[in-house]
Amino acid sequence: MHDFTIVILGKEMSFGKELPVSIIYYNGNLKETVKSVKTKYVLFIKSTDYLSNKYFNKVISKTKKDFDCCYINFKCNYISKGNNKIPTEHKEIKDTLPLYGSYIWSFIFKKSSLLKVLDCEDVKDYDELVKNTFKVTDCISEIVYYHKPNAQSVIKEKDSFYVDHKSAKHIKNAIYIAGGCSGTFNGYVSWLRNIGKIFSKKYEITVLYDEIGPKLQDEFNSYFKCIKVDNKVNYLCERLLVTYSTYFYPNNIICLDKNYMFIHGNSSDYKNSKHYYDDIYTEYIGVSKVAAEKAIGYYPREDIKYVYNPYILDENMIKPHLRLVTTMRSSDIKRPDRIVYLAEILDELDIPYTWNMFTDKNENTNVNGLIYRKRTVNPMPYVADSDYFVLLSDSESFSYSVVEALSVNTKVIVTPLEVYNEIGVEDKKNGYVIPFDYFEKDNKEKLKELVLEIYKNKDRKISYTFDSKLYEGFNDIFIE
Repeated sequence: MHDFTIVILGKEMSFGKELPVSIIYYNGNLKETVKSVKTKYVLFIKSTDYLSNKYFNKVISKTKKDFDCCYINFKCNYISKGNNKIPTEHKEIKDTLPLYGSYIWSFIFKKSSLLKVLDCEDVKDYDELVKNTFKVTDCISEIVYYHKPNAQSVIKEKDSFYVDHKSAKHIKNAIYIAGGCSGTFNGYVSWLRNIGKIFSKKYEITVLYDEIGPKLQDEFNSYFKCIKVDNKVNYLCERLLVTYSTYFYPNNIICLDKNYMFIHGNSSDYKNSKHYYDDIYTEYIGVSKVAAEKAIGYYPREDIKYVYNPYILDENMIKPHLRLVTTMRSSDIKRPDRIVYLAEILDELDIPYTWNMFTDKNENTNVNGLIYRKRTVNPMPYVADSDYFVLLSDSESFSYSVVEALSVNTKVIVTPLEVYNEIGVEDKKNGYVIPFDYFEKDNKEKLKELVLEIYKNKDRKISYTFDSKLYEGFNDIFIE
């Protein structure tokens, strides 16, 4: 046995193996508890906190020296907010004085030195005890202790939640998908699909989800290990990725290293959204330059980076054909009214067309060549079979669908959004950019003229390659 004793604050802990140290439990009186210790050094652990695998080796190495007080660097893992958790900042050692907010479990004490303090002081505040009495004479600079600050003193421990450390699942790289991100027809699905295609062979990635359809689960199982979140289990992950629609994530997902917020939002999303003031992520990453720039002011930091969404072409999906096609979720931002208006122009010009409209809302308003179809998990064969992919949105942050269309050499018809310049849309070269004002009634003749040009050039061939260098930044995110 080594020359230190652990005093556990709270309910009984399960370590899953026998420890080479003495263990006692806090008996309600700090002085009497310390007096009962039989070893040279004493340290304290909260039963609701987490220890790294290196914790005991680090502590054992320190207690071979002689000191009055050793500071254990730690990370405040999260605080509760409703049913979600907010990770907080790392507590880094910068000098030999304890940091504000350091409690008794942040230190290893020499028993004799600690008793001298307790014999002459009526100690009620552990923060004041360590801050005003001890100067740190040694430290463990590596973060080996993960503190859950849900209780500010041992008096509250009787009401704390007991964490069974034995039941925790350890994950290297996790992606959390909340209920709102589980649909079969949105950008998050394409985001996950392409992460899986490109990175799952190189990195160990686990998808934690609240709810997901069976078809998507079958597909994702080919890329990732998929785990439905169980609120009775703790998930300890080294790296964690979430999307902007999932700003807070469940209490039982504990990120031990870095967590990343991927911002798929655009200016239209922010008009009706709240500002986030809790700085809870290691990095905030936009999926394009414009997405990062538009996010400034809505998140608690201005140093928002960007890395383009990963994309790789699956050539097995290509089945060439010539048609108009649109794939989009039902939203006013996507401007389905412009789709209808453009179809009316085609009808007025007597242009023969078939326009497959895949959306998650069945309008039941099929008119001539405009056909509303039920949404599909994989619309790529239809996109590849078309001569134009059409998307007439008010705003987009990245637009997988446009990249997908161009990558199978299907030209695009889009509105003049900033992000299209970034991903390589060139007016009259690999598609057409329709000015917003062309959809106003006064400019109907201009739109007709442009539609005739679009029809004239429907058989023109294009070549497009999405540059893999654009998303190389993803390589810095995962652990090999």
